Amino acid sequence: MASNHYEDVTEAPDLQQKQLRILVWRSLLLQASFNYERMQSAGWLYSILPGLRHIHKNKKDLSKSMKDHMEFFNTHPFLVTFIMGVILAMEQKKEDREAIRGIRVAMMGPLGGIGDALFYLTLLPITAGIGASLGVEGNPLGPIVFLISFNIIHFGVRIGLMNY
Repeated sequence: MASNHYEDVTEAPDLQQKQLRILVWRSLLLQASFNYERMQSAGWLYSILPGLRHIHKNKKDLSKSMKDHMEFFNTHPFLVTFIMGVILAMEQKKEDREAIRGIRVAMMGPLGGIGDALFYLTLLPITAGIGASLGVEGNPLGPIVFLISFNIIHFGVRIGLMNY
């Protein structure tokens, strides 16, 4: 029977700011390998893999962790960095693998719904409406205002949640 604990239980050092920025950029590819069996799991593993490599120096522990993170995963792509931060903090402390899995599963559903409501049903119509109203008035900056305003908030949330 497989153990729920890692072989090397020494806590890993904290991730540096540069490493956190890399994780944020990798999170943009969360849905790049989307499939209907495991949804975003391959993109999820790709996103957190540099963090896992930093944390797990023992190859068997890294392998166990990677296998755990290839299970079904589906959440809102803009809020995924919050889950990444929590999970990597738990991995860093070498928490029980079932506890890590449970937290990941418990967070992905609610954040998926919250993200849809915040971004696709609120922020997108507001920023698109502002850009469209400028465009209808003949202002060529309408689409640019939309793209800049939407993405300032989008990337601000992504980066802010990863550092939080």
